[in-house]
Amino acid sequence: MRVTEGFIHVSMRDFLKKNGWTLIAGQYPGGSDDELTALNVMDPTLARDQSPDPRRHSYGKLVPDLIAYKDGSLLVVEAKPKFSLEDQQKLIYLLSERRNDFISSLEKFAKERNFPVLLPIGNLRFIPTLAFSASVKKYPKEPGFLYIRVSGLDQAYLE
Repeated sequence: MRVTEGFIHVSMRDFLKKNGWTLIAGQYPGGSDDELTALNVMDPTLARDQSPDPRRHSYGKLVPDLIAYKDGSLLVVEAKPKFSLEDQQKLIYLLSERRNDFISSLEKFAKERNFPVLLPIGNLRFIPTLAFSASVKKYPKEPGFLYIRVSGLDQAYLE
């Protein structure tokens, strides 16, 4: 069986739900998702034209693959079939240089989509998380990161 990004997404979502995580936001590969709404982290300096639809400003926009909540912790997840250094760097960038944009977008999302459990945002612990195949044996572990390792459609574990 070929492990695709979609396969990783389905498995990690199932794993997280079975382990008490509430899925907050997400986007399947290709941009379509019937279960969740994507969290669009916008750069407010690029969308200053007061347009009625700021979502159309894609330059500087970041969209995490999945956001999940449990007990005051918020997983910010990027998923690929194999370990992705680019995704690791994206999460570091999102939660450091773009942290204020992330918090602002998340706060707006929580209010508009009725997720009061996320408020106040300042009480949350953000955990960058990468999801990828358990068949990957070696990868550079980043301090503070969690890893969801997928070994089958209904088999995954947290590292």
